[in-house]
Amino acid sequence: MNPDETYSVAHILGGGFASLLVVGFLLQKFFTGFKRESTENSVLNMMHQELERMSEQNTKLSLELGKLQEEVIELNQQIRNLTTENQRLHEEICTLTKEITKLKELSIVKHKETTWHDQD
Repeated sequence: MNPDETYSVAHILGGGFASLLVVGFLLQKFFTGFKRESTENSVLNMMHQELERMSEQNTKLSLELGKLQEEVIELNQQIRNLTTENQRLHEEICTLTKEITKLKELSIVKHKETTWHDQD
C-alpha cells in the first residue's frame, strides 16, 4: 500500500468514525428529547386533567354558593318581617301599657270617690 492510500483509508475510516459518533450523538439526543417530550406531554396531560377537575369543582361550588346566597336573601327577608312584627308588637305593648295606666288612674279616682262618699 502506498502512503497516499493509507492516508486515504485512515482519512475515510476517521471520517466514518466521526460520522458514527455524530449519528450516535444525534440518536442519543433524539431519544433523550423523545423521553423529555413524552414526560412533558404526560405532565401537560395531568395538568389538563387537573384543570378540568378543578373546573367541575368550581361549577359545583358556584351552584352551591348561589343556593346559599338565595337562602341568605330569604333569611334577611324573614329578619325584616320579624323586625317589623317586633316593632308592631312593641307599639301595641306601649298602647296597652298606656291603657292600663289610665285604668289604674280611673280606678284610683273611683276608689277615692267611693271613699269620700262613704265618709259622708
